[in-house]
Amino acid sequence: MAEAVVSMALERLAGVVQKQIQEEVDLVRGVKKEVDYLSSKLNTIRNVLDDAERRRYKDKTVHNWLRKLEDVSYDIDDVLDEWNYAVRKLQIERKNKHKVCPIIPSSCLYFNKIATRRDIAKKIEGLKQRLNVILNEKDEFKFAINQPIDDPRESTRAQSISLVEVSDIHGRGDDKDILVSKLKQEVVGQQLQAGPQVISIVGVGGIGKTTLAQLIYNDERIVKYFELKIWVCVSDVFDEVRISKAILESVKKESSDLKELELLLNCLKDSISGKKFLLVLDDVWTEDHTKWEPFKISLNYGAPGSKILVTTRSERVARMMGTIEIHRLGQLSDTDSWLLMKHVAYHGRSEADYKELQEIGKKIADKCKGLPLAVKVLGSLLRFKDTKEEWGEYFKQ
Repeated sequence: MAEAVVSMALERLAGVVQKQIQEEVDLVRGVKKEVDYLSSKLNTIRNVLDDAERRRYKDKTVHNWLRKLEDVSYDIDDVLDEWNYAVRKLQIERKNKHKVCPIIPSSCLYFNKIATRRDIAKKIEGLKQRLNVILNEKDEFKFAINQPIDDPRESTRAQSISLVEVSDIHGRGDDKDILVSKLKQEVVGQQLQAGPQVISIVGVGGIGKTTLAQLIYNDERIVKYFELKIWVCVSDVFDEVRISKAILESVKKESSDLKELELLLNCLKDSISGKKFLLVLDDVWTEDHTKWEPFKISLNYGAPGSKILVTTRSERVARMMGTIEIHRLGQLSDTDSWLLMKHVAYHGRSEADYKELQEIGKKIADKCKGLPLAVKVLGSLLRFKDTKEEWGEYFKQ
C-alpha cells in the first residue's frame, strides 16, 4: 500500500513545476527546488519499500514506520491540493481585482499572496522535516534495496488477467461508459489510414487502472463491437518477443513455438489482417519508442475501427505510443471508498457486527484517500479483526 501512496505523491509533485509555469502564478518561491527535494527523499525511501512491505506485518515497528510514510505522503497530496486551490483563487482575484478590492487592489492582492505563500511554505518545511525523520529511521531497519531485474525477461510485478468479478468493483461506472464510447467511436477520413487509435488510462499506482480496463474489456458493448479482443500484461520490462507471442497466441488460441521477433510480428500481421480488434496493453512503463514501433507497424493491418487501450502511470508513455485520448483516472469518492471497504472487510459478518463497526469503518476508508488498492489492503486485514478496539488500532496508525 505504501508504494501506491508514495507513487501518488510523486505523480502530484511531478506536475507542480509545469503548473506554476503554465498558470504564471509565483505562489511559492523556489518551486523547483522544493519539489525536487521532496521527490528525491520519497524516491530514496521508495527504493526499500519491497523489503519494508514484506516485513510490515511481522514487525510492528516497520508497520508503524510505513504508516508514518503513508501519512506524510497523504499530507503532501493535501498541501498540493491547497496549492492548486490557491493558484485558482489568485487567478480569479487578478481578473476581478477592481471588484474585490476597489480602493487598493494591488496591495490587497499582494498581501493575500504573501500570506498564502508563507502558509504553504511553512507546511512544506514541516513536510521536509517529517520526511527527514522517516529517512533517518529507515537506516535503522537495514532494509534491502529493491533488487534490479537480472533477467530482462523477468518482471517483478504480478501478471494481470482480463477476468474480473464485476460485483467487487465500486465507483468506476462513469469512467467505463466514457471509455466504452471512445472505443466504439468510428474513425473517418484520414484516420482510416492511420492504423488503430490508442487510448490511454493514466493514473498513479493503486488507483485502479487495471480494474477499469478489465471492466471495459468484459463490457457487453465491447464484446459485440470487436471481432477480436486481446489482453496482454506488459509490466516494467517491455519484452518484445514475449509480448508479440502473447498477442499472437491470444488471436490464434494456441501456443506458438516461434522465438524470432521478425517471424512473430509477420505472423501477427497475417492473423489480424482485416479484423477489427481491441488490444489492451496493461501496465506499460517503457518510454522507448523504438520498442513500440515494430508493433505499431504490424497492428496497422487490422480493420478500421481497431483500438488499443493502454494503462500506464506516465503521460510520457502515453504520448510515446501516439495516444489520441488520455483518460486521467481520479480517486474514488468517499462514498465509493466506503462501499469497497464494506464489500471487502464485512464479508460474512452479521448485521449486528456491521452496525457496531460501521462508524470506525468509514473513518478508516476515508484515510485511504480514494486509493482502491489501499482500501482493499486494509479491508482484507480488517476482515480478520472482530472487535471495535482492533479496528480502532488501524485508524490510529
